[in-house]
Amino acid sequence: MRVEIKTFKIFLRYSIFLLILFLKLFLRFYSLLFGVMKRSLSTQVFLKLRISEDVFKVISELGFRRCELWAMPNHLDYKEKSVIKNLKAWSEKYSVSCETAHLPLWAQDKSGNTFKVSLGSKELSRKSKDEFLFCIENLYSIGVGTFILHVGENLDTFYENFYDVYKNTDCNFAIENDPMGFPLASDVVQIVDFLRKELRDGKSRIGACLDIGHANIWEKPPENVIYKLSDRIIATHISDNDGLADTHLIPKKGNIEWSKVIHGFFEIKYSGNFTYEIAPFSENIDEIKSNIFELINLSDEFGLSL
Repeated sequence: MRVEIKTFKIFLRYSIFLLILFLKLFLRFYSLLFGVMKRSLSTQVFLKLRISEDVFKVISELGFRRCELWAMPNHLDYKEKSVIKNLKAWSEKYSVSCETAHLPLWAQDKSGNTFKVSLGSKELSRKSKDEFLFCIENLYSIGVGTFILHVGENLDTFYENFYDVYKNTDCNFAIENDPMGFPLASDVVQIVDFLRKELRDGKSRIGACLDIGHANIWEKPPENVIYKLSDRIIATHISDNDGLADTHLIPKKGNIEWSKVIHGFFEIKYSGNFTYEIAPFSENIDEIKSNIFELINLSDEFGLSL
């Protein structure tokens, strides 16, 4: 009798183990095939390197089929035709589509002088608009459909300059909640709603980019911001921090409660890109790959599709 009970306990233990293993595998394959949000990686983590074929190779090896281009001149020279041509070739070779891009925060003039790019600056209006239009034209030609941008110093100046950029483009724009505290999510709601109302096709072309890390600094808890922006969200920047500094850590390296964040996205039925925007920390591409390798398991855990 004791032998039978012991055998039964062993059988039960292994049955439970196999059931849990089966459920984990099932959930993984289900999320890969039917997950609502799509895993994406910003090339910001490679910012200390010139964008290259190796970057696309690593992105592909980490299981990403989408990326966000970090359009900063020291990383991605969007004015150079050969770079644009290569981006298209690498994207096709490694099956990594460039669906979104962060518009430049700084650029260089013909003399090689660095200047801030901001539609909210009166002094830099002409140069900033030209820079944005150049960047959008070239990256839109290789499939980038949505461009993320910051408002800048003055909202009225931003509106005036943004109108000029908008009417000369066909892409989508996502207004980001800023790491410096303006605009906050509540401000982004008003900005997006105003632009959608005022501009032709604004409802389909203008939305919000929710940076979870920025929200964790200024609008704790960040999951509440998801409900505040709701269906305005058309892009995301995903990273962690300690709630004090915008350190762009890998999720679960800071103090954000990710189960609540993921639940929030599912609650509002967000089905766009879940874009990891991790801070650049190395010039060695192999070191970068090994340090962000855990994003594979995190993406499975979060229920993200390929």
